[in-house]
Amino acid sequence: MKRLIIIFYIACLCLPIMGQGRVSIDLLELKEGNDSLRFAYNALIGPRAVEKGQVLRVMTTIEGGDSVRKLSRITILGHNRKQVMQRMGRLPENFVKADMRKDTVIETRLQIPYEMWMDSASLVITEEVTGYRARTVTTQYRLKDNVELTPQAPYEAAPVVAYIVPEKEAKVRRRQGKAYLDFPVGRSEILPGYRRNPEELAKIDEAIRDVAGNADVTIQGIYIEGYASPDGPYATNDRLSKARAEALKTYIANKFGIGGNLFRVTNVAEDWKGLVELVNASNMPQKGQVLRVIETVGVFDGREAALMRLDGGKPYRMMLKDMFPELRRVEYQVDYTVKDYELSQVVVVLEKNPGDLSQLELYTLAMATEKGKREISRLLIEVIPSFLQMMPWQTTMQQQP
Repeated sequence: MKRLIIIFYIACLCLPIMGQGRVSIDLLELKEGNDSLRFAYNALIGPRAVEKGQVLRVMTTIEGGDSVRKLSRITILGHNRKQVMQRMGRLPENFVKADMRKDTVIETRLQIPYEMWMDSASLVITEEVTGYRARTVTTQYRLKDNVELTPQAPYEAAPVVAYIVPEKEAKVRRRQGKAYLDFPVGRSEILPGYRRNPEELAKIDEAIRDVAGNADVTIQGIYIEGYASPDGPYATNDRLSKARAEALKTYIANKFGIGGNLFRVTNVAEDWKGLVELVNASNMPQKGQVLRVIETVGVFDGREAALMRLDGGKPYRMMLKDMFPELRRVEYQVDYTVKDYELSQVVVVLEKNPGDLSQLELYTLAMATEKGKREISRLLIEVIPSFLQMMPWQTTMQQQP
């Protein structure tokens, strides 16, 4: 069916009563107050507002820039249109039956939450007249250009800075890292001088020594997880990932004298999740096809073989060379607690390792000394956020009791 739409705007800034459309609107209020927009009007519907077979919809909206908020809607039915819609069970709620002999007045009042964009918004009236064969004529006009704003009394800002005394907390910390250790073919023990092992073991030694060598620290647990790349038989990869994790556990326990009951060792036979992350971050050819194979083909349903067949094996060879080595690793995490410090100790620890201090200890230091009082902003605004960033509140490793 053809739909005829005629849209035009008539600006009327001075006249409170609009009679350009089929319905006259007497705007009583459009005002902001107490964080609300108050809106009130009377709608005068004349005897000839609609013909017997027509329906008239009158909608009010407030519009400002790209923001629009519907305010109210009136539906007026001609006599014949009402009977047809009633037989079809499609009578709208709260409709008005046009009185062909006299005027009908409808009062509307509402209040909605006020938003900043309404400061410069306009009130817009839209009339839609629909007759037979869904032929529609739309008339739109702007009734008022600005919301009336309630004058605000001037005020002076008087900021007051108050610090909340931190609560005592259990000082739980953790150190995390990953190591890419090399193993000779057919062997699973760690050889300190083999290939990249000196460099990788130095990083592990530093992390563990910082914790195990600190008399103020109590180790709560060490979590180790071994990973293998997807190339080769699954059973072999499962064995390799377990052996790598166990080898690191043995190395740390022997070198630092840590009891075996503190260790939790797990493994991931084939790190497909890590491979997906590397592929997503790359610009490799057939990237989408590689990800689709990984997503749709099961590990035990020939996923690796499907990747080998893709484009003659070119994407697989690229992953084998550039990505798979990144997946062969061991990740470790040390959970530990730090003892509480006396005020005299806090001064020393603050200079050496502020991450071992609690917020309460920093606050106590700041409030207890003259220098601390002068530097309270630096301690509470600069030092605390810096060490909070050092604290790994979240861990990616799979910890199990």
